[in-house]
Amino acid sequence: PKNGAIAVPKSLSDATAELGRQVREALMPTSGKTPTNLIKSLSIKKDAIFFVAEKDAPQFLDEASQKEYSERTTGLAKLKRSAPPAPPLAHGIAGGGVPMKINIRGNVQRQGDVAPPRFLNVLVRDGERTEKFTRRELAEEISSPKNPLTARVIVNRIWHHLFGTGLVRTVDDFGHVGELPSHSELLDHLSTRFVAEGWSMKKLIRSLVLTRTFQLSNQPSAESREVDPQNRLLQHFPARRLEAEAIRDSILAASGRLDRTLYGPSVQPFRDKDYADRRLFAGPLDGHGRRSIYIKNNLMEGPKFLEAFNFPGGKVTQGRRDVTNVPAQALALLNDPFVLQQADVWAKQLVARSDDSIGARIDVLFQTALNRSPADDERQRFERTMLELAELHQVPPSGVLTSQLVWCDLAHAIFNLKEFIYIP
Repeated sequence: PKNGAIAVPKSLSDATAELGRQVREALMPTSGKTPTNLIKSLSIKKDAIFFVAEKDAPQFLDEASQKEYSERTTGLAKLKRSAPPAPPLAHGIAGGGVPMKINIRGNVQRQGDVAPPRFLNVLVRDGERTEKFTRRELAEEISSPKNPLTARVIVNRIWHHLFGTGLVRTVDDFGHVGELPSHSELLDHLSTRFVAEGWSMKKLIRSLVLTRTFQLSNQPSAESREVDPQNRLLQHFPARRLEAEAIRDSILAASGRLDRTLYGPSVQPFRDKDYADRRLFAGPLDGHGRRSIYIKNNLMEGPKFLEAFNFPGGKVTQGRRDVTNVPAQALALLNDPFVLQQADVWAKQLVARSDDSIGARIDVLFQTALNRSPADDERQRFERTMLELAELHQVPPSGVLTSQLVWCDLAHAIFNLKEFIYIP
């Protein structure tokens, strides 16, 4: 203000602040203290001091009002301390999007120029799209039949899961540093048909598993070993190991413990004890029989048994899992308490059967675990092994069929067959 004139407030908050300033100047003497008689003569009530600074408010109240004011402010402070923290916020696409500053190298403390909302240039076919777009428009652009990339990626992922290796081996990278497809025309044909059939994954899977290639033997010829040692041309079916979850589920299925119920909450993986400080809690050894997809995966520590068979960590997207063959996997099938427990569960069921011969019981073992009957030499080998185990456990020949110890060891041996964890 000039020459003592009062500036015109530009907003309600400015007007309130100015009014409070003038009231404080009028009421507060030069000593900074308000006389008691002035408070009584003014009779200012607690509900009428909204324009007074919070630290000055008690000075303008009588004794009774001061006490109530103190109780209310104390209660409000406690309420604020006990209130839950505000939920975290994240930027998202709403409607047509909003302009946002670029975080330089991802650092929110270093912001660059404002980037207007626009379509992803990497997906633009003709020129550059600068107009705003909605989430639906983005989804329609990605799934458009005119966009070949989406269909090719999906088809390649399905091929990877059926044959162990994609037509493009770098399933996470179709860019310049990714590998070229082994059968480019086949990938184009399958992608085109996939879109024409309504993007149906079931139809695509059915067509692939009914092909001659999928039904080939896994035994390579001498010529293919020489010409195509990596079997990229698919002269024979590529034998591959089951994924970690499938190995665990197969063990549960063989023992009869698998719970096929769909949906429901996740189950904590087995641990020796809880580690509450890291939010790691112990679950049942068999996971209540639930499929492995329902086993909770904590980023700090994954399920031990699954991790032995290249279970992904979860911190990085991994479309193609590592496949290793290390001693830890054999040791897991030999010594892991989960495997030993399920062998005992399976043995208990076998002993409860009414089979009248050892050969018939061994047939049940093979049919349940491998979905086939044993060959003659396999049956004879298992019968000899069973007699050796009976002698080891001091079980007489007449008690073999009812000995849970013997059949537990045989079930454990089945779990350790290569055929049990490999797709031939």
